[in-house]
Amino acid sequence: MHKSEALPRGSSRRSELRPVISVAIPTFRRPFGLQRAIESVLQQDFSDWEMVISDDEGLVGESCRLLSEYVSTEPRIRVVENHRGRGQVENTNNAMLACRGPWIKLLHDDDWLAPGALTSFARLALAYPAAAFITSTSHLVQDKGIKYRQGGEIYVYSGQQCLTDLYLVGKTRSLGIVPSTLLVNSNVVKAGCLMRNYKSISWGVDQLFFIDLACHGDMVAIDDGLIFYDMTNHPCITADGSFTHIDQETVDLKRLAWSLLEDKGELPDPETVVRALRVARLRGRIGRQPLGATIRDAIQILRPSVLMALNKIIRARVRAPGAI
Repeated sequence: MHKSEALPRGSSRRSELRPVISVAIPTFRRPFGLQRAIESVLQQDFSDWEMVISDDEGLVGESCRLLSEYVSTEPRIRVVENHRGRGQVENTNNAMLACRGPWIKLLHDDDWLAPGALTSFARLALAYPAAAFITSTSHLVQDKGIKYRQGGEIYVYSGQQCLTDLYLVGKTRSLGIVPSTLLVNSNVVKAGCLMRNYKSISWGVDQLFFIDLACHGDMVAIDDGLIFYDMTNHPCITADGSFTHIDQETVDLKRLAWSLLEDKGELPDPETVVRALRVARLRGRIGRQPLGATIRDAIQILRPSVLMALNKIIRARVRAPGAI
């Protein structure tokens, strides 16, 4: 892909009714972050976009006043009222369903676009029009500073390859995909692929959405920081849970992905994958969970099946099919 490739951008080709990219922002009581996200879109060098904001607080509060000011001056910005039900899942769905463009760029209200991000996403959409979704890596905004990610290598996964990678927490994990890094084909949303709840899952609704997207087609990923992902100490959209709850959600997610895999080959079963992940995450849990749980997690390394699963997870993180 070359910079000289034609892009559907600029006022000469812009359609008020069907912009190339719809930026969907679900928001709730976070006016400062919301303003930062909106400004990051307004400052893009790609102009063929609309912005759809679903405010879960309704027609009250500081966010509403802020949005009224933007809507009065920028015709590409629309605010939609959420009648689907409160919470991240329905608020995100409400924003996506109101989008008119062929591609939907999700953006949480605590994250923001890097300069030139929409141009890069538009180029990828032009090169891979049949992809179910496109994703990037992100610059990680931490309390101690920003960890920048730059590269540019492009990977193409079939839906099944993506499901396998999600199952093993592989390259998709090392890229660090989150909802704000996604550019979703609107045909997939029209086909009914929306965020949803499933069994115990509340903390892992994002991962569940990735699995559902993979069931609808190819994933294209670029190893380049197109999003600033806010990891600082602030209230997050996704609910925090205990390690016990998180582990149960992980089991449910792995069982679901396992049921969707057409070729399980020599893949470890869901319970073994979860044991391996608990070993891999042990360092971050020491002192934050009961000592007995830490000991139980640590001794899992003595299981040959867990060692084999860890090896597969590590290999999946450094290998990717279809690097362009």
